[in-house]
Amino acid sequence: MICIKKQYFNWNRVLLLPMGLWPDKETKFTRFRASLFGCLLMSNIAFQLSRLFFAEFSFDFVIKILSFSAAFCTLAIFFMSFWINMETMKYLLHQLQHIYDGLKNQNEIAIYEKYGYIGKCISARLTIFTICGLFFNFIIIYSPFILDVVIPKNESYAIFIMKMVTKYFVVSEKYYFLIIVHMNAAFSVGMIVLTGTGTMMISYFKYACGMFEITSYRIEQAMANELLRNTDVKKEIVIYRGIICAVDIHRTAMEFAKCFITKTEVLFFLLVIAGVLCLSCNLFRLFKIESPMEQVEEVLLHFIVLIIILAGTFLANYVGQELMDYNNHVYVTTYNVSWYLAPADIQKLILFLIQRSSRIFCLNVGGLFTASLECFATIISLLYASLLDFLRAS
Repeated sequence: MICIKKQYFNWNRVLLLPMGLWPDKETKFTRFRASLFGCLLMSNIAFQLSRLFFAEFSFDFVIKILSFSAAFCTLAIFFMSFWINMETMKYLLHQLQHIYDGLKNQNEIAIYEKYGYIGKCISARLTIFTICGLFFNFIIIYSPFILDVVIPKNESYAIFIMKMVTKYFVVSEKYYFLIIVHMNAAFSVGMIVLTGTGTMMISYFKYACGMFEITSYRIEQAMANELLRNTDVKKEIVIYRGIICAVDIHRTAMEFAKCFITKTEVLFFLLVIAGVLCLSCNLFRLFKIESPMEQVEEVLLHFIVLIIILAGTFLANYVGQELMDYNNHVYVTTYNVSWYLAPADIQKLILFLIQRSSRIFCLNVGGLFTASLECFATIISLLYASLLDFLRAS
């Protein structure tokens, strides 16, 4: 038997361990690291919002500040919620290991490992993409300052960065470098935590999908035509045992997903609010820029924030849709087996399975949002409608 944590969550460990968020044995040093990086994120949000009190108030300036502070709030929510629910994440990891240890059939083990490998591949790709993006961001931000030291000239290479920061946050020019370092550090920490926690959540639900597939496999094996022909007591016992095992893993999959959603419901509810606010403000600000070619830097910043938020929203809803589809596949599998060849008692049991599987199983957040592609389309439609209202009003 393999260790699930070491085999399939090593990419997540690489990202979350330095941040003090890896769900393992907590020490004073890990708590210190988590507190330090949490304070970094919160202080950056506090600085951005403080400009609303120290600068001249206007509607455009409020939208400008909220467009980025809402994005950093989203990153901070991920960080704080994962930190608060560390014990839950640890428990879910132990549950995954316990379920794996309980599998005896080689085909079922192969199915379980396949979804673990899929989750690991997603984690690896998103981690590499994030690290490359942060490295590129580091080069873009700090290369002008390096050039000022290596190849100095009369006018600083970083003059465009200085103008953008001082204009955007209405601060003195002598503080702009500290602001850049502070914001870039907070952004890097937030993106690493977002990638580490996000891919870990995706892996959890991939395992849940694997459990649903094992359910379908067990039903197919229990209701195989070889067992249904000329049934006797021994064959009936085998069928009953197979159906019981299928019901057990199906219940385990639903309980696993519900446990995760129940413990992180507040997180996702806050994320939805912060995400919609962030999308609205950035889209509004993007359409309000009068000369995009003269303000390319600001256009790119808003566009990058929009891409990150939309990609995260799509992934979350896609995972929820996938979970619904796998549960529906259990219903289809149960309906398609040769249940009519089984004895009457087994047919009644299959009818119970069909009734139970026909209920839609979904990830519901606060009773308001259901993770699905339909929900994603609804969010985009509402966002578009609210943006049009904003533009008409202004």
